Amino acid sequence: MKAAPNTLPVVVVCGRPNVGKSSLFNVLLRKRIAIVHEEAGVTRDRVAVPAVLGGKPVLMVDTGGLAVLAKQKAGVDFMDEQIRAQLLAAVEDADLLVLVTDVMEGITNQDREVSNFLHTLGKPMLVVPNKCDNPDLADKAGLFSKLGGKVTLPVSCMHKTGLADLEEEIARRVHSRDGEVGGLAAPDLVIALAGRPNVGKSSIVNRMLGENRVIVSNIAGTTRDAVDVPFLFEDSQGNEARGLLVDTAGVKRRARIDNLVEMFSMERTDTAIKRADVVLLTLDCSLGVSMHEKKIAAMIKDAGRPCVILANKCDLLPKKEQRDEFMATLKREMPFLSHAPVIMCSAVDGFSFKKILPEALSVRDQSHVKVPPGILNSVLQDMCQRHPPPSTGKGFFKIYYGTMASNPPAHFILFCNKKDYCQPAYSSFVEKTLRKAFGLTGVPMVIEYRERTHVQDKYRAQGVIPAPIKAKLAAKRAVDGRTNKRRAGG
Repeated sequence: MKAAPNTLPVVVVCGRPNVGKSSLFNVLLRKRIAIVHEEAGVTRDRVAVPAVLGGKPVLMVDTGGLAVLAKQKAGVDFMDEQIRAQLLAAVEDADLLVLVTDVMEGITNQDREVSNFLHTLGKPMLVVPNKCDNPDLADKAGLFSKLGGKVTLPVSCMHKTGLADLEEEIARRVHSRDGEVGGLAAPDLVIALAGRPNVGKSSIVNRMLGENRVIVSNIAGTTRDAVDVPFLFEDSQGNEARGLLVDTAGVKRRARIDNLVEMFSMERTDTAIKRADVVLLTLDCSLGVSMHEKKIAAMIKDAGRPCVILANKCDLLPKKEQRDEFMATLKREMPFLSHAPVIMCSAVDGFSFKKILPEALSVRDQSHVKVPPGILNSVLQDMCQRHPPPSTGKGFFKIYYGTMASNPPAHFILFCNKKDYCQPAYSSFVEKTLRKAFGLTGVPMVIEYRERTHVQDKYRAQGVIPAPIKAKLAAKRAVDGRTNKRRAGG
């Protein structure tokens, strides 16, 4: 797999911290994509989302606030350096830069520094003074033309004013690219990485793509937004297909969520899991399996999403005995994900990374399996004949027939006599039989037992039995009576 080349005109939203870049990004997209908070420096990775502005397909890119521009300046920290690198990568292919400022604070030295830096990149630029919440503030917006933008468009993200003019100006200034319609097409495969903080999710994304697409650091909680990264891969027919790799924030225990930013990050992660075709549950195998991992696994199971477990940092377990012990712990602590394939890998040296995409595709294909009722009932009949259900002391459990309701999760409805007669061991046996018969080893499964209701019981519950049904029941009773009489020798 490799990062997909962009086919849409690129519009990059940039500026110093806390001027409302992510707010503008969200209101233009009409979705809550980027996390918005009054805390400065919330956005770190670049977040890119296709959209249609003024009737024009574009790729909108939100970037982190430029706090310190020069790497050599005193006081520059690691995160500022990484945010600057992300911006440079974003504007390299940009068709238009949108410089967002704060009209209430006026032109600051940092605004001038950011503007001068953007002019050196040689890209067309719009200056957008934000927070013009009343006419007096909108009148001051013209002062921001000193920053060098040919067009200054005042907006208010809070009151959603000035946005139509901005959309029209963006559509007028960007140019079409070949294949831009394909850039809006839904991906063939969506893969989301989930796990607790600092297990190597972002490192895995970069290793899979072969480039530094997202910020990686030893600081837990570096990733905050759910970052969508398009990629290209070869499907089972050998054709080139488009996928989407979603890097998510590390999932914390709710008791350890300290602020609203972390809460919003958890919401984005939960949304990413629910919309994924396959979830890569990432673990640090050197730390074993904690209660935290089990809760994340339960989130994936409750969402009904297919899953592949990535046991990252296996280079820290060099001995076979150590890896076997981890696999035994994983099987013991998370039996509800026993269906999920496990890949021992290392983002440091790329060990086993060639297995990840084929395994994800295999699990995705399993989630598309639809079992016809005829084949399902043949398997159920053969299963019950070979291994009849054991007696409960009250009676024998019987399965009459079944049907597949949906996938994923693989939801089977089995009609039976008394569902209380089905013992847990036999229910597990039924699940294993269905998984093996239909190749559903990587897909979550739900087996619903329903007691079959006789026709007369159904209509008696309604207080009336229709005449045709009543006639059929009377004829059946007559036949049964004659049969019993012959058996009695009458």
